[in-house]
Amino acid sequence: MKTEIYCEECIISTKERRGLGTKLSPVRVVQQVFAKDGELLGELDPSPETFALYYLIHFTTFCMENKVKAPDKEDVIRWLDSIKNKS
Repeated sequence: MKTEIYCEECIISTKERRGLGTKLSPVRVVQQVFAKDGELLGELDPSPETFALYYLIHFTTFCMENKVKAPDKEDVIRWLDSIKNKS
């Protein structure tokens, strides 16, 4: 298998802050890579996996505190409302 590598004349890497600084939207640093012509080639946002696990732990804690044994859609809505009221 032959691997081909292409190099751009100039690639610009930047860091950008994202998030509002709340529980639902924590501030994080996203690294972006652009081609010379300004085209976004890719970015690394640490949010998806990290915060998915955090939300799972938070929802589980909510269910335990509220003695929810078989969560349904209404329980998810109550949990989301509880987060919104805290931030």
